[in-house]
Amino acid sequence: MNHSLPADGTDLESAKARDRTRRRHKARAAIEGYLYLAPTLIILTIFVFIPIFTSFRLSLNRIAPFGSQMIFVGIGNYTRLLADPEYWNSFKVSLIFMVGVVIAGIALAVFLAIALSYPLKYLSGLHRLLIFVPIVISSAVTGVLFRWIYHPVVGYLNYALSLVGIEGPNWLNSKEWALVAVMFAVIWRQLGFNVIIALAGIQNIDATYYEAAKVDGANVFHRIRHITLPLLSPTLFFLLIINVINSLQVFGEINILTEGGPGGATNTLLYSIYYDAFVGTPLRGYASAQAYLLFLFILFVSFIQFKGVGKKVHYQ
Repeated sequence: MNHSLPADGTDLESAKARDRTRRRHKARAAIEGYLYLAPTLIILTIFVFIPIFTSFRLSLNRIAPFGSQMIFVGIGNYTRLLADPEYWNSFKVSLIFMVGVVIAGIALAVFLAIALSYPLKYLSGLHRLLIFVPIVISSAVTGVLFRWIYHPVVGYLNYALSLVGIEGPNWLNSKEWALVAVMFAVIWRQLGFNVIIALAGIQNIDATYYEAAKVDGANVFHRIRHITLPLLSPTLFFLLIINVINSLQVFGEINILTEGGPGGATNTLLYSIYYDAFVGTPLRGYASAQAYLLFLFILFVSFIQFKGVGKKVHYQ
């Protein structure tokens, strides 16, 4: 009557052994996965996560110029910022800069991408390379290049204007033109990336749509308006998100071309953070508070874009 018990006990032990083996395999696989991730996690921890928390801690303190003393002030740096007219000037400059760079940059990129897809599709590789080459140029190189272009005496831009009888302004020392000059430099540097993404989006549109439109008698402008642009909306939405974030993080061109001047005309939020943290008497707690407000602003703008523009995106 008890002959079945040993068999049941053996089956139970076997099941437990198999379960332990499975757990060991899972644990080994998990450990192996974390070992692969370890270099990335260590780098992110050192250069991203720790600075994020350190910056937040600094934003709650008033720090001596050489860091020898910290006094906890809570949200004092934030309330001081919100009452500072120079901060609101930087905010206004950043908004104007963002709108100008994003709208002009995306519009020009889409125009060139459409041109490369239709009337200029047989351009040589060299001509296409000249359009895409800015993507590999750093902001520092762009700043130096445009500093020569904008030079009031030996600059190529004013020389070209003089050929048609126009006296060019002192681009980088004029409150009216300095921000526009920096915009042109940034738009040119980002043009290669924007054109590549827009061109990929256009080439991904099914050709049967255009063939059907041709049969119905639609000309090239109707095809662009009613087929290309609506079906390009996911790509345009991606470019909008990326360009808004990038425009709020521009630093190199401003630092080299204008250093935030003249008279704060190009002093964006990011450049104001750099200036308060590292130029003159360091105000690192104050600058850290600005950094967190900039982060919240970028987060808010991205949220608005996803909630507003994202609903109008047409996916094939």
